[in-house]
Amino acid sequence: MARRPRGQETRERILAVALKEFAARGYAAVTVEEIAAAAGVTKGAVYYWFTDKDDLGRELQHELYERLGNVALRALDPDGDIVSNIRRSFESYLDALGDLDEARFFLRDAWVIPALDEGGRRDHEDAVATVRGILARAADRGEIVALDPDALAHILTGAWAEATLYVLRTGERAATIAVVEHLVEALRPPIPAATRRAGAHPRAGSGPRAR
Repeated sequence: MARRPRGQETRERILAVALKEFAARGYAAVTVEEIAAAAGVTKGAVYYWFTDKDDLGRELQHELYERLGNVALRALDPDGDIVSNIRRSFESYLDALGDLDEARFFLRDAWVIPALDEGGRRDHEDAVATVRGILARAADRGEIVALDPDALAHILTGAWAEATLYVLRTGERAATIAVVEHLVEALRPPIPAATRRAGAHPRAGSGPRAR
């Protein structure tokens, strides 16, 4: 396995130490000097990679959510329908969120830190754009009800964000998954009356989740 560049290893160590310090003492209480000392590097090394503590915090927040997003994407089934895939991705995402341990404390605090808002908004808008494309294609295929893709993408992504915050604050993953999955199921097109009279099988993904 190829070794990472030495400078990149230093950057990753700074981020890892910063996360521990932020989780243990709170974002506001930690200084760049303390992060540098705990990481065993000079303050100049921290400033080489990050403009200031807020820049470091935004990058840390971005990397954590990127990791969670990748988990959600890997949960997608190429042969699955869009609603089942949204449910599957969301459950995998929340499971991964619960496994982040100390990172959850930092992410919870980051929601109310104005200095970290800018990076979070950019990530959110990127997510909205991705979700919009997925939903628009699903609507064209008749997999979901015909709704405005922009409005649906913003509202669905906003619900995902609020669900994330709720879990960060309460740890209630099971209840959150149940609520989101109930809402997502409403995106399925209604079964035509003639099909219901013919005794159609239940729609895919509408039954209890397998364990």
